[in-house]
Amino acid sequence: MKQFYRYSKFYLKDADNPDNSICWRVEATDSISTKGILEFTAVEYYANETEDNIEDGLVGAYIKKNVEPEIDPALDIVGPTFIKPKIEYEYFVETKSKLGGDWFIDGPKVPVVLEKIVTERGTPGVKIKWTSSYSGQFTLWYGHKETGHEKNFSKTIVVESLF
Repeated sequence: MKQFYRYSKFYLKDADNPDNSICWRVEATDSISTKGILEFTAVEYYANETEDNIEDGLVGAYIKKNVEPEIDPALDIVGPTFIKPKIEYEYFVETKSKLGGDWFIDGPKVPVVLEKIVTERGTPGVKIKWTSSYSGQFTLWYGHKETGHEKNFSKTIVVESLF
């Protein structure tokens, strides 16, 4: 049932040419008319050569998943690198505030709300929320604006699409 929700795509081998797969898109599903039987209506759809593995009939096989980079908690800001809009995320630094300072973002008019917190360990943290519905990228900093950036902790955060 999970594979056949509205607008999901799937491939079926062509009966006339078994080497060819045809892409179909589900238009409607009906799982309640007949108990134990899933009925759905599908229409022929275009094959996406950049995302789908057409030879093996796999939808989305070439979509790369974002991989969180490995970080050293003693030297970096801890928290997700890839975030979604309108959701709150927490970031912190492991240092017991030897560096001191404040949380800030580079650049003007970045649609981010910052709320300073202190973690359970007593280390400085921040909650952030990207307030716009479009994607983007920004750098989160912890330290002092006046000093050079080389003395501050930083993390580049990528805001992904809602879809």
